[in-house]
Amino acid sequence: MPQITTPSKITPWEVALKIHSLSEYGSEEFESARYLSNILKAEGFKITESYADITTAFRAEKAVGNGRPAIAFLAEYDALPGIGHACGHNLIAASAVFSAVESARKIKNGKIVVIGTPDEEGSGKYSGSKILMANKGFFNDIDLILGSHPGDSWDVGRQSLAVQDFEVTFRGKASHEAADPDRGRSALDAAILTYTAVNMMRQHVRRDANVVIHGIIKEGGTASNVTPEKSVLVYGIRSSDVRYHGQLVSRFRKIVEGCASATETSYEFKEIGPLFTTTKINPTLSNFIRDELLKKGANCPSLEETFSKQPGGSTDFANVSQVRPALEVDFQIAKEGTPWHSRTSLEAAKSEWAKKSLGIVIEVLSDTALEYTENREFRNAIKADFEKYP
Repeated sequence: MPQITTPSKITPWEVALKIHSLSEYGSEEFESARYLSNILKAEGFKITESYADITTAFRAEKAVGNGRPAIAFLAEYDALPGIGHACGHNLIAASAVFSAVESARKIKNGKIVVIGTPDEEGSGKYSGSKILMANKGFFNDIDLILGSHPGDSWDVGRQSLAVQDFEVTFRGKASHEAADPDRGRSALDAAILTYTAVNMMRQHVRRDANVVIHGIIKEGGTASNVTPEKSVLVYGIRSSDVRYHGQLVSRFRKIVEGCASATETSYEFKEIGPLFTTTKINPTLSNFIRDELLKKGANCPSLEETFSKQPGGSTDFANVSQVRPALEVDFQIAKEGTPWHSRTSLEAAKSEWAKKSLGIVIEVLSDTALEYTENREFRNAIKADFEKYP
């Protein structure tokens, strides 16, 4: 494919490496957001900073011809605390920016938009920013939304798990563990009892709902001879069935309440961030993009094959797919089976393999934008799928 650059001769790969080196945590991606916005501004995009009242979000748009339809590319650029861009969001940022630049060059009529969506990983104040935007209608003027995500395989219709994170704080009574043990009430006992009860609950859940429950004891005391007066648990509850997910959360709450009662402690139950839902698949859009990927030599399975895979992760892009026709392309940058959020995936996000796959994604997504603006039947079929499928 031809080399893609901006007027200042910046390439997609240079952008990917720059974001990788910045490695800013969610809700704190100030330099990354500024860097991406400046590239788009140089390409003639109008920039809105702090979009949706989110400090590190932005919106960039450029109208061509009559300015309709509107196609948005979503950029992520947050890194994981302690390990950096091991999820490859540096590549998502470069993909979104240059898919938009190329789309604006290719189309005759339409509006090309890039929306910078911080904190997909859920690290800070604006955890799951796409959800915040979707809930407040900030995608309502967009006709089609496209995104990408690196991984260990190519896919165009991978499901995601609904997830909600929780923080549970137990409070007991401190006392000397030898002199006055009867006067103490251990918050750590409440946490351990809860942890054990949740492990027991895992045996009695629907297997077809792809339930995943993961938790840690974040805080459990300060000294072995002092009854712990405070303990903190952090849990994530996931399922491929959103309604069943609500039942799991209800059972989890009952466990917390029961363990607090049993240990004569009190508790505080707090949601961490919004609910990440499941992905709404669009067959017409998925099949078109798969065909384009196959033409570029990408080994992309059929939608049916992808559906047969067990979902393993969660994303706030899923919430976007529930409000507008949308698709996030998974592109391969490492061998199958590579663990994500690892030192291996961190290196993969700046590898030659990633560079090659990034070029393919940019070309395919911009070609999809072109087809969408020029083919009314294609647009209508995508809209019909969105209205038909749950």
